[in-house]
Amino acid sequence: MVERPSRFCLLVERLVMRLGSIMNGRMVAVVDFRLVTKLRRSVSSLRRPLFALAAGGMMAATSLSHGQQASGAGFVPGAGSRTDVKPFYFAIPAPRGQILDRKGRPLAQNIAVRYLQLTVPAAQRSSLETYTAWLEKTLAELVQELPAARMPDAEKLKRHFADRRELPLTVSDALPAETVVDVKKHPNASVRTVYARHYPHGNMAAHLLGYVSAEGAPPAGPILRGEPLWQRTGGATGLEAAFNKQLTGTDGTHCIMMSAEGAVAYEQVFVAPVGGRDVVTTLNLDTQRAAEAALDQSGKRGAVVIVDAFTGDIRAMASHPRYDPNAFARGISSSDFAALTQNIDGPLFDRAVQGSYPPGSVFKPIVVMAGMRAGTVDAFREFECGPTLMIDGREFDNWSKDDRGWFNSRAALIRSCNTYFYQSAILTRDMPILYMAHEFGLGQAPVLPLKASAGLLPKRAPSNHDLANLSIGQGITEASPLQVAMMMATLANGACRPRPRLVMQTQSQSGQVGDVTSPARESLIPVGDADLESVRRAMFGVVNHANGTGKAARLKNVPVYGKTGTAQWVLRGEKANVVWFAGFAGTTPPLAFTVTIEGNAGQSGLSGGGTAAPVIAKVLRDIQERPAVHGVSYEKIVVQEESDPLTVPLTPAFMLGAPPPPPRESPVSDFFSRLFR
Repeated sequence: MVERPSRFCLLVERLVMRLGSIMNGRMVAVVDFRLVTKLRRSVSSLRRPLFALAAGGMMAATSLSHGQQASGAGFVPGAGSRTDVKPFYFAIPAPRGQILDRKGRPLAQNIAVRYLQLTVPAAQRSSLETYTAWLEKTLAELVQELPAARMPDAEKLKRHFADRRELPLTVSDALPAETVVDVKKHPNASVRTVYARHYPHGNMAAHLLGYVSAEGAPPAGPILRGEPLWQRTGGATGLEAAFNKQLTGTDGTHCIMMSAEGAVAYEQVFVAPVGGRDVVTTLNLDTQRAAEAALDQSGKRGAVVIVDAFTGDIRAMASHPRYDPNAFARGISSSDFAALTQNIDGPLFDRAVQGSYPPGSVFKPIVVMAGMRAGTVDAFREFECGPTLMIDGREFDNWSKDDRGWFNSRAALIRSCNTYFYQSAILTRDMPILYMAHEFGLGQAPVLPLKASAGLLPKRAPSNHDLANLSIGQGITEASPLQVAMMMATLANGACRPRPRLVMQTQSQSGQVGDVTSPARESLIPVGDADLESVRRAMFGVVNHANGTGKAARLKNVPVYGKTGTAQWVLRGEKANVVWFAGFAGTTPPLAFTVTIEGNAGQSGLSGGGTAAPVIAKVLRDIQERPAVHGVSYEKIVVQEESDPLTVPLTPAFMLGAPPPPPRESPVSDFFSRLFR
């Protein structure tokens, strides 16, 4: 069989083949500006309209700005004095820009989709019955060669006959790429190529990318000049919606001349559409893939966030369960959409950004730093760590019934001793703790192009009971996984709280860069170097001490710092647990991370060290084995395991007769120390 495509389809597919070979280089040029000049020379022979029409590497997306009418620039020819043809002018929806990872690899792109169409001869249009009979007869012959051919439903056929009988009628779902039509045998059949949004990695990063949906109803009723050739789509959620304006291009104009016999006498693209801008994200596809695979293998609802601690770049951000945005791009059925919205596990909900959970013990480093800054509890102050503590007539438990002895801050963080933190918080009081939590980003929504949860941070915790709950990240304190990851990034870099960055820039199809988002800091942290080092050393022990609660995340050659956490929350009206593991890896740059796992009501056996830490451990091991792939480096060392007895008082040397060290400069004046107390 030999297919004779229309001029429009030939142009579309020729552009796909001609430009496909240069798109990978052009995408890299987004990130590596040294290649821009070289790449521009390599494509200078291509005319600008052709470049625009092929935006996105594959054939462009089905998207057009709201209410946009296609009008050709300059002269647009018509039928003139000819009476044997009738002109129709249509808008060619502009190709939608791509969404790329930091290395220029596509996360959302466009593909060419082909459909079978039939043009009913003029002699067969006298009545709906005649029109339908001709279609049924023709399709009965075609279906033997093209199984995808099908009769449109009666209502659609009736509407098309009423106002659009001169135009070709689509009579198939998407055709396989290898489909051809014998036009000599079927002169009234043709194949139309249109744009479709495509997510090459399926459900990967679905919550971040979002999806597209139809804008308005499909073209219907009397044929209007400049109406789109097919239904328009636009961004509905995620980055597709946040950057819809940039991703949407400018329409082209297509003219079709229909003969009196009902055949296409002539067609031409007068003005080619101009593609939308590409959006370059900070994601690393390999890191994102590793994070999602590890989270999927856990089989539990939750989230993983991995952040560059220096720049705030989000290298990976995953939420489980997910959905496939391709289902929306193809036009999701009402039943499939209902199944997604009614699923109690919430596959449409982005837990990493919008989730809000009690942070549990990952909040404890905040309490330690607040006590040191306020001058109430230094790193060497010891409290008895027991199984319970009576506070104002109410007994508060420790998570472990085996821990006993006098713990300083390092031992308390390594073993996550609740009773230590109850006593520390009662001495420090609420204002220094809440101030420190705020400075590390809790209680305020991260600045992102996506809707993000601010969590909850109380204004006061006046009673000792309130302080006890606050000290272990319970009560009304809540945070999102992204907020906790940024808190860990702040601890890792030791200087400031970086602003999370998800999008680096946008760029046109010719490589012109715009909408650049540079790394930024939110605030300088109010913690001295010595105090930070105390907390970091304790977090190192959480992972690398023989009695640490996060040993599952230990690596042989890369130091990992972490903090486990388990908290109680309410899930669908019942009490359940949520477990955490958060920290950072000592790579260059440091990678801060958070893992959050939701438990079900009544479910036991979940813990930060046993459930959440193994998830990130899989990702960290892959980073250790393939650092260049993940965009980091590290000095290969042998990470030593600690085994010192935590209950032995770590008394400063000067208290044993050694000369006292010079006084450490306090980061807080006496006035503020008294104020906070």
